[in-house]
Amino acid sequence: MVHVTGDVTVCCLDEHLENRIGNLRETPLAELWSGDTIQAWRKAHVDGRFEGSGPLCTRCNWRSAGAAPDEVVERWLDKMGDDELRRRWRERKRRRGQA
Repeated sequence: MVHVTGDVTVCCLDEHLENRIGNLRETPLAELWSGDTIQAWRKAHVDGRFEGSGPLCTRCNWRSAGAAPDEVVERWLDKMGDDELRRRWRERKRRRGQA
């Protein structure tokens, strides 16, 4: 989500910029989209460590807020090439009864 100030946050519900990842006036969107901050946020979500994603994420009903479909997560995991993260993601899916 991009605010009128150029601030970028990971969530459309983040009106107070609690999960701000940068500002478009300072950093190109492509750099923010693939930068360390957002990659750490994504990894924390895949792992189910929502407290590692920022202050809003532990309070969010993330499925109704537009969680990424499993196939999108799987494609991202393929690009990351992190076998341990992929294993943990599949284990979480299995525990949820979705494997």
